[in-house]
Amino acid sequence: MRRTVVLWLLLCAWLPVAAQQVQAATQQVRVSVRDSTVIKQLFFNGLRDKLNEDYSRGLLSFGKIVAIDPVNAAAYYEIALLNYRMDNLGEAEIAIRKAVAIDKGNMWYWKLLAEFDKRKGNMTDLVRVFDQLIALVPDEDTYYFDRSNALLLQGKRQEALAGYDLIEEKFGASPALAEARERATGERPSQPGQEDLLTGDPVARAKGFLAKNDFKSAAAVLESVAVNYQDDPLFLALYGDVLFENGELPAALIYYQKALKLTDQLYGVWEKVINIHILLGEYKQMIAIGDAALAVYPNQAILYYYMAFALHRELQNEKALTYIKTALQLDGDNNSLQALIVALQAEIFIDENKLADADAAFKKAVDLDPENYLIVNNYAYYLALTGKQLAKAESLIGLAATILPADASVADTYAFVLFKRAKYALARTWAEKALQNNEAENSVYLEHYGDILFFLGETENAVIQWQKSKDAGNDAALLNRKINEKKYFK
Repeated sequence: MRRTVVLWLLLCAWLPVAAQQVQAATQQVRVSVRDSTVIKQLFFNGLRDKLNEDYSRGLLSFGKIVAIDPVNAAAYYEIALLNYRMDNLGEAEIAIRKAVAIDKGNMWYWKLLAEFDKRKGNMTDLVRVFDQLIALVPDEDTYYFDRSNALLLQGKRQEALAGYDLIEEKFGASPALAEARERATGERPSQPGQEDLLTGDPVARAKGFLAKNDFKSAAAVLESVAVNYQDDPLFLALYGDVLFENGELPAALIYYQKALKLTDQLYGVWEKVINIHILLGEYKQMIAIGDAALAVYPNQAILYYYMAFALHRELQNEKALTYIKTALQLDGDNNSLQALIVALQAEIFIDENKLADADAAFKKAVDLDPENYLIVNNYAYYLALTGKQLAKAESLIGLAATILPADASVADTYAFVLFKRAKYALARTWAEKALQNNEAENSVYLEHYGDILFFLGETENAVIQWQKSKDAGNDAALLNRKINEKKYFK
């Protein structure tokens, strides 16, 4: 089957964070067992929507959480983030201040609050925020620099210089510190709001660029000082993140691996390394990394899922199924993750020609997470391939296409199902949608488009599309026969 579930990429970024946030959110809150389960599911849904950039829908999930549990700091934090990304700054600030009021011990809440004080040029409150961040993370020199810079912008030069003295006492002299002192004593400080409140500290500057999604500038800053931070796993992980965002996957992999050699306690880095190997199609390497990650984190269901995914790609289906069995035994109350695992199980059953088992697994996956439209897409495509339950397939993929109208894979599946139901005119519309979003070199989509055109009586145009499919790498014997005989064959 040509569509393997690809939600591993979405999961990489947020699963560790989600676990941490749900724990923080429920630590001081007493809710019923039922409500606790509902909250976890809503939190999962909200994070998924955030990663899909469906911010409005994510806000609905997090809003339901605070309605059930009005002191859920993690939910308020997510509400703040989503509103911030939608440029609803007033609502975002209200939410983050609620999060901070509920949980004063979470540095991420304070860091987001700092962004609002920076935007408003509220130096007095900003200094207080950095005081709190310093108390929470006393070994992070960036907060000391930023605090002194905020004092400088208030015109409190002596207090700023005292802050620089404290930095030297605690962290030692550095070129960044010398530059900051020079600016305080010999240059006029910039006005609030004119530029980021970041100092000459390179890591702080890089983080400032990251906050603006300026990954190229962040990479340039980190590259200039990387030689000085080869023993700092957090720096190496940060540089890896920046390189990853710039699309420099092999280089990012090098820095992630360096970080893991220094410490194996960076779960997020393990997932990012696995992610890169998947993106590069390096499944054997991914299996080796997965084994190493499981040695440190043996209770992470998602790691067993990754292993099963890679083993499936390496045609080791029997072994893959053993990892799926273990994954299903872990994190059993997480329906969305369970759905992913069962959907992968269905893919393996198809390869093993166990079609009844595949059908049952797909049904279970959709029942577990009916709003995962990528799983719905795979199930509908499977039904179309088998020619079974085509009405059901059309109903499933029709809903998915309504929700994800710009998704090329969903559009192609819809076109394929409609073709199987002999609805050729409508199938053509969706086939063309699948091809319009830079998918013109997708051999499968092109072949489907040619099939549809043939049944619409456009034989010459159909042959053109079949030839394009061949040129894009499809060398199937059946396709060659279509081209040579200018006729459709099943």
